[in-house]
Amino acid sequence: MPLRGMRILHGALVAGLVLVGGTFILVLRVQGRPLGSAPSSGEVLAGISVALLIGAYAILRRRIPERRFDQSQDDYWASAETRGACIVLWALVDGAGLVGWVGYVLTGVAVPAAAAALAILTLMLFRPSRIEGDQ
Repeated sequence: MPLRGMRILHGALVAGLVLVGGTFILVLRVQGRPLGSAPSSGEVLAGISVALLIGAYAILRRRIPERRFDQSQDDYWASAETRGACIVLWALVDGAGLVGWVGYVLTGVAVPAAAAALAILTLMLFRPSRIEGDQ
């Protein structure tokens, strides 16, 4: 059951980022203009988004323990150390994506949208099966 819960949580985070991005793209296409910020603020938000992704990869990913060969998937995900570290990692990557999407909807510049797309790809890279080492 713990593995299924983590897969559902991860899937919900990915789907949420994709839906937010799709909604923001649609809003900008229908409205025809961004919500009103200088383009440079979009680049700043894109930079923040990328910095969060780098921090997630460089610092938080290393804190997730590797699954032992004698450990089942459910036992691995039942560990509070594994679950907690993964939730923090996924939340940071999700936050990076949201920062990118906000930068995009405020400015209409493609750079923060690209940072948000990178966050979606990063979140998909950190899927439960990849974290536990099953590929």
